[in-house]
Amino acid sequence: MIEIRYKLVLFFQAIFLITLALFSYLLFKNNSDPVKFFIVWIAAILLNLIFIKSYALPSRSLVKKLGASGIQEGLTWLEIEESVAKKDVAFKKQKEEFELENLKYKLLLDSLADPVCILNKELVIIYANQSFVTLFNFNEKKLPIPLIEVTRNLDFQEFLENAVKVEETSRKSYFSFNQDPHKFYFDLKVFPVDNINNYLCLLHDVTERKMADQMREDFVSNFSHEVRTPLTILNGQMQNLRLQLQSDPQYQTKYAPYFLKIENNSRRLINLFNDLLRLTSVESKKDMVKEAIDIDEMLTFLTQDLLINYPDKKIQFKLNLEQKLFLIDYNMFEQVMINLIDNSLKYIEHSGVITISSSHEEGWDHLIVADNGVGIPEDQVHRIFERFFRVDASRSSDIEGTGLGLSIVKHIMQKHEGKIKAQSIEGIGTSFTLSFPSNIN
Repeated sequence: MIEIRYKLVLFFQAIFLITLALFSYLLFKNNSDPVKFFIVWIAAILLNLIFIKSYALPSRSLVKKLGASGIQEGLTWLEIEESVAKKDVAFKKQKEEFELENLKYKLLLDSLADPVCILNKELVIIYANQSFVTLFNFNEKKLPIPLIEVTRNLDFQEFLENAVKVEETSRKSYFSFNQDPHKFYFDLKVFPVDNINNYLCLLHDVTERKMADQMREDFVSNFSHEVRTPLTILNGQMQNLRLQLQSDPQYQTKYAPYFLKIENNSRRLINLFNDLLRLTSVESKKDMVKEAIDIDEMLTFLTQDLLINYPDKKIQFKLNLEQKLFLIDYNMFEQVMINLIDNSLKYIEHSGVITISSSHEEGWDHLIVADNGVGIPEDQVHRIFERFFRVDASRSSDIEGTGLGLSIVKHIMQKHEGKIKAQSIEGIGTSFTLSFPSNIN
């Protein structure tokens, strides 16, 4: 490259000198004034110097580039040219490797069954795999394309806008898309791609799982409803029959124990199906009415009403409510407190204290229900929120329960996007900590 440059310089220098000689001859062949001749040659020399500086000598920018490229000083132009050529070859090789790597990632993403796209901060889709293109049915050749031209789903757009604003990984479960004639459900995940201000959106298809959950909920709801009705009728008829037989003097000794067992077990079955219906209702409930509720009055009435069911026990309630306002659904929260307080009342043997306290920390409101009952074995604490699980101990074998109460509590807390944690020491007591996201100013 530099040798060609020098050859051009020499060629133009020769043309310039020949032209200058002809011009001088024509100008001064009849005029021997040395001053004019001197001025012309001075001007020619200056023009020649300017030409050399502008074209023949390397520019400052070129020198800077050569310096930045790590080329050693003191090299000849031929060596510099060879070094630049080598770096040019290395750059082309690096570019080819980058394009190959980019192709590999594209093929990998295109092979995924889950829809994937990459967006910038303006919510413009700059890449979409084949599953994403198929889901939203748009022309891949139009990329990059604004999101609003791909889907009019406002909830999806709002979710992505919020994910871009927080610049952190965002998730949402069971997000639905109505793509006629089908309805799809996805678990959404959006996270920033480092250093390039783009965001990767992954939609994991959970339609089959959602349909299976819906079928299970429908089955439990229908089955519970159908069975509860005849059980209620049977229980009522048993009570009527018992009242009629009480006039028989032989009833107390002969028939009363049998009727009592039938009545108790029918009542347990009714309670079981009621809890199943309640759990199904909690799982299927989509819209909650969250309000800023003062729980002080609610807890005062609840503790008094529930204590009436245990007349043989001497139990005190202590309320220590530093935080009284909770952003909750009133009816669902009331069910949580009924289950937790009733559990504490059941597992306090004769006398004891139930303490309900609350506090606030940044972003969270906490409510703690603690008792000094029989407690739970350490190896079983992690299982108490499972459906139908009951602590297998002789002390609780005679206590009525369906094993669904704490499962209902857990699902209600999940609906509130909250958390529940249990701590227990066997023989000392149990505490449940409820944590709710706080949006109350």
